[in-house]
Amino acid sequence: MELKCKINEKVKYLNNMLCEIDNLYQSLLINKGLSDSEYVVLFSILELGEGCLQKDIANNSYINKKTINSTIKKLEKNGLITLKAGKYPNMHIYLTQNGRNYINDNIIPIIEVENKVMESVLDKEFESLTNTYSKYIKIFKEEVKKFS
Repeated sequence: MELKCKINEKVKYLNNMLCEIDNLYQSLLINKGLSDSEYVVLFSILELGEGCLQKDIANNSYINKKTINSTIKKLEKNGLITLKAGKYPNMHIYLTQNGRNYINDNIIPIIEVENKVMESVLDKEFESLTNTYSKYIKIFKEEVKKFS
């Protein structure tokens, strides 16, 4: 049986661009010895502030709760974070001094790269990019819902 499907050239081009961005991030993370989930959790703690909850990180990211949970356990085991009890069953996440040092050495440099790149993008270019991408995501979500 032969499979035939014409893939739109725009789809191929967009997918290639997204893969290239992903590969660039992977290169940065490999250079820093980080997994995707470790980066997202540490970035989220930096963005949300210490004392945030696992559910806050899940809501702030694209990673599922189970992966976040196992990553938090790994970071705790490695001495980068500590958990403190809050209102049951919530555990608040705090950085250890090693965690702060680790973020300074490994997370902040990646954010600085992102900021430097964004500084070279004009406001009108950014607006055009985000408007177009938002439209694409909205329509894609509508099409994905049809599969449910």
